[in-house]
Amino acid sequence: MSNLQSRIKKVRTEHGMSVEDVAKKLAEDGVKISARTIYSYELNERQPSVMYLQALVDYLEVNPEWLLSGRGEVFPSETTATDMPANVDLSQMVFLPLINMAASAGYGALIEEREMTKDFIAFAKKWLTDITVTSPKHLLAFTVKGNSMAGEINDGDLIIVNDTMNDLSNDGTYVVSIDDKLYVKLLQRIPGNKVQVVSKNQEYSPFTVDLETEHFRIIGKVIWSGGKKDRY
Repeated sequence: MSNLQSRIKKVRTEHGMSVEDVAKKLAEDGVKISARTIYSYELNERQPSVMYLQALVDYLEVNPEWLLSGRGEVFPSETTATDMPANVDLSQMVFLPLINMAASAGYGALIEEREMTKDFIAFAKKWLTDITVTSPKHLLAFTVKGNSMAGEINDGDLIIVNDTMNDLSNDGTYVVSIDDKLYVKLLQRIPGNKVQVVSKNQEYSPFTVDLETEHFRIIGKVIWSGGKKDRY
């Protein structure tokens, strides 16, 4: 699947426009975004602003579903346009970094990947504030790989993680880095500054880790998970 940066570039090239052309067109419509800023979006130097994404929808007639998720056509046809909301307001959306758990290599790489995220996933602001009071800058979205938590969180599910909740003040389900690999696990604190690492899938045996070891790091607590309910 294409990422957000490649999709916004495709919008421009499909119109046969240079970044300067896009900047000029948007300026005529009252949206001031420089050509250099647009370049930085396309080169993955910075996250595309909501204002720019909204401008692509409003003034370059981009299909918002395709822009946000890659699904559907770049530009809505007459048939798909009738199924779309009359007014799409991306300012009411929050864009969280979407990280592929299988591609990330531990805590250090995760920090770098977050700063240079190649894709984002959109959530409605209202929905997000219903599940957490934490600022979106402390939230990460992951696509889960593996079946160690099958039954609670399945392979391919999407999870939202709060990275301020990383001190294991409460037992629960967390994303952790173990030997430079990322996992979703149930964590239970035990005496001696240790933690019991448990999998929902009983094929995986629980084990104990010292919280002070450099080979173990808590990334954050899972505050929401979702996926297909008809997989079985």
